[in-house]
Amino acid sequence: METVTMLTLLLGSGILSGDAMSGMSIEQLDPIVLEQQLSSELKTKLESAFSSYDLNSDSSYQKFLDTTHFFNDRSYTPSDLESIQSDFTFNNARKFKLRKEAGAQFADMAWHFRSASNKKKKISITSTFRSYDFQKKMNGSCHAHHCAEAGSSEHQAGLAIDLGVNGRRLDSASFEWIRNNAHKRGFHNTYQKGVEIDGKMVEPWHWRYLGVKLATELYEKKMSFAEWYYQQK
Repeated sequence: METVTMLTLLLGSGILSGDAMSGMSIEQLDPIVLEQQLSSELKTKLESAFSSYDLNSDSSYQKFLDTTHFFNDRSYTPSDLESIQSDFTFNNARKFKLRKEAGAQFADMAWHFRSASNKKKKISITSTFRSYDFQKKMNGSCHAHHCAEAGSSEHQAGLAIDLGVNGRRLDSASFEWIRNNAHKRGFHNTYQKGVEIDGKMVEPWHWRYLGVKLATELYEKKMSFAEWYYQQK
C-alpha cells in the first residue's frame, strides 16, 4: 500500500491524528520523507490496523514466534496463567498452566476426546507453560531443531501444550481425532511440515492455541502457522 493511501486510511481510522501532520495536507507530504519519519511503533500499529490478527504483541494469541521472531520482552510471562481445570485428562491437569482462555478450550477438548473414545482414552499432558529461564536451561542440551531458543518458545507464551494419550505417545487414531477437532477449540499443530517450512522437526504432540478463527483457517487451508505467516509477507 502506498504511503499516501496508508495515511488517508490512518487519519480516517483515528490511528494517526491530524495534529501529527503539523497542519500539512496529505498532498503536501513527501512520501519518501514521511516514510523515513514513521516510527517503528507507528508501523506496528499500521500493520495491525490492516490485519485480522495481531502477530506482533507479546500477549496476542496469534503472536508469531520462530528462530528470527522473539518476544519483544525476551523474558515475557503471561499475566493470566492458570492451572488447567479438567477432570478428564489421564494425569492431573491442575499441575499444568496455560493462559486462561487456552486452558478452558483445552479442557473442553479433553472432555470431547474422552467421550469420542467411549471413555477408553484420556489425553495426557507432557508440558505446558515454560518460563524463559527454564527454556534457557533446556537450550544447553537440546538441538535448535527440537527446542526453541529462550525468548521464542510457544510454551513461554502460555499457549502451547504437548500431548499424549493414556500416559504414552499419541497413537494414530488419537492424533487423527485431535487433528480434525483441535481447531474447533482454537488449537493448531505448529510443527507439522518439517524444518524447511516450520523451522523445527515434525512434532505431532505439540499444539498451540491461536483462537478458533485462525486455527480453523489453517486447518481448512492445510497450512502450518509458519507457512501461512510467511505467505502474508
